Amino acid sequence: MVGMGEARYDGHADWYDETFGDYGAEAGSGGVLARLLGPADPGDPVCVDVGCGTGLHFAAVRACGYTVVGVDFSADQLRRATTRGRYVLRGDARRLPLATASAATVLMTFTHTDIDDFPAAVAEAARVLRPGGRLVYLGVHPAFVGAFVDRGGEREGGELRVTRGYGDERLQRDDSGRFPVRSRVGARNLTLATFLGAFLAPPALRLSSVEELDTRLRPWRPDASDGRVVPWNLAVTAVRSRAG
Repeated sequence: MVGMGEARYDGHADWYDETFGDYGAEAGSGGVLARLLGPADPGDPVCVDVGCGTGLHFAAVRACGYTVVGVDFSADQLRRATTRGRYVLRGDARRLPLATASAATVLMTFTHTDIDDFPAAVAEAARVLRPGGRLVYLGVHPAFVGAFVDRGGEREGGELRVTRGYGDERLQRDDSGRFPVRSRVGARNLTLATFLGAFLAPPALRLSSVEELDTRLRPWRPDASDGRVVPWNLAVTAVRSRAG
């Protein structure tokens, strides 16, 4: 992914594609990205996919009329991304290789657990947005998904236990087998306050919406058909101010 002192995803691109290819397709076919992004403005259709990985979401974004520019820190991930998209750049999410106010839309998907300084990455996304441009984020729910959560009884008795690890934002590996990618590259859990604070901190960025989603990337409800008693994913949209 992006924004790391080292490219922790190098050497895992082929495995990543095989493991998560269906999930990328589900995000597109299920309509969540289309709904969050909305149709592109034909006069300003650029969407920067920050932390694009192997480009699993490129097709879904293009289907909305956008010209996708993928950015990732891992050369190995970009090797696969070039087979899915024409425009890819190697770069750090905290120092994007893009001019200020150069994009109408910035998309980030499932990256807050991989970026060493997520608030800095959100601030950088705000920098490259044009006035009135939108930042769309989709990822796992910071409060309910991670190595700190024991979901063993969630389906049977509605129990879910959160351990003290919730507040530990250091890079950690999860060798439980529940999240195979996390045993390979680790993850940084962010508290919900840190996560949402990243979108509230940039002066030019205005938080527009926060939506909790289930495992199938549909709006979460307490009686959700996926059997989860809490939401699994979270979607955030923010808009760059037209002034300043």
